[in-house]
Formats: sequence, structure tokens, C-alpha cells
Amino acid sequence: MADVLKTSSGRVRKKTGYHHGDLRNAIIEAVAKLIAKSHSLDFQLKEVGKMVGTSVPAIYRHFESKQDLLVETAIAGYVLQENYRSYALDQAGDMVLSRLLAVGYAYVHFARSHPGYFLLMKSMETEEILSSETYQAQRYKTIRLMDELVTECSSEGYFTDVEKDLVLAALQAAAFGIANLYTADQLRYVAPGLIGQEDVVARLFKISLRAVLSEAGNRAVETVAGDPFQDIPNKPE
Repeated sequence: MADVLKTSSGRVRKKTGYHHGDLRNAIIEAVAKLIAKSHSLDFQLKEVGKMVGTSVPAIYRHFESKQDLLVETAIAGYVLQENYRSYALDQAGDMVLSRLLAVGYAYVHFARSHPGYFLLMKSMETEEILSSETYQAQRYKTIRLMDELVTECSSEGYFTDVEKDLVLAALQAAAFGIANLYTADQLRYVAPGLIGQEDVVARLFKISLRAVLSEAGNRAVETVAGDPFQDIPNKPE
């Protein structure tokens, strides 16, 4: 899927690329693309330079080291993920169960659209990334939002009598698993009949969520807002 950003009108549009001369962002984007291609951090800065048409010394004018570049790439990834989440929450309405699912939809579609950023943030965090105060603040913001939504859903009686941490872990496992079906290109092997069905993400989330839903929750999940990314063409960048 092409990059999705909110406009002031609330509509979605494709990101068209960087402004001319925005070398720093172009370098970060090149790193994300290299990670998506190789599923590793084993790349050289000269490869990055080749992709954006610049030299290694020019990269060092923007980033102190490769590790510094990875930290900034991870931080940029969280900004992109939050763009997806903000858009999804805007479409979800006030029903808390809809909002909880919206966060999951945003997580998966961010991964599908930006696999390099997703892999770096979720599977390849370096010590330097984890030591970044900015990165940790971004992560905490997401965790706090999920905690608040799950707490509110529990107060509405949507969940069975299970501990909150178990619900949070179950939701994370579902989101991470669904995202990896796409980033690892596993859907074609485990469920090829689902390829091309854009409602798959919503159906998988609802199936996963039912494991912790009460009777009231199961009734409510049938009325929640749908996946806001479902009708956006899923085109490779």
C-alpha cells in the first residue's frame, strides 16, 4: 500500500515523496527500503548513498554513525505508524471497541506499507535504539493508549473475567502475527485463498478478539466500524 497520511480535511492521500533537497529524509527512507529488501541490518552506508545519489561523507554530515542512522529511522517509523493510527482512530467513532480495533488495523497496514520500518522497530531494535529517549517515549505513548482502551473496554463489560495484561498480550500477539503474515509473505503459503481479499485483516482481528470477548463483547464486535484501510488500493511503493 502506498504511504497514507491525513490531510486537514481528514481524507487520505498517498505520500508523493520528499521535497527536493531533503536529503536527510531520503537517507532514512533508503535505509528502510534496504531493511525491507534484505530483512537484516547488514548493509553498508555506500549502498544507502547509491540509492539516494550521494556520498558516504554526505551521509555523515547528517548522521554521526550507522547506529545513529538506525535510531533516527526507527523514530521516523514511529511517526509514520502514528499517522496510520491517528487516521484509523478518526474513522472509528466513539465506540471504544471500534477504537481498539482501529489501533490494530493501523498497526497491520503500517507494516504492510512500510515493512522496513516495521521490521526495524519490532524485530531488529539495537541497543542504541532502545536507549533513545525519543523512541522510548513514542513506544510508551502507544502502550499507554492500548492500556487505556483495554481498561475502558473492560469497564464496558466487553471482555471476559481475565487479567488485563493477558488481554494486552493476546491483542499484541494477534497484531504482530497478522502483520508478519504480510511482511514475511507467508499468506501465500498458509492461506493462498485469502490473497486479494481486503477484508482479511478485519476478519482475522475479530476471530482473534473473540477469545477474550464476553457475550456483550461478541454482540458489540458485530457493530464496530470496519477497517478504514480496506478500500485503499494495496499497491507496492
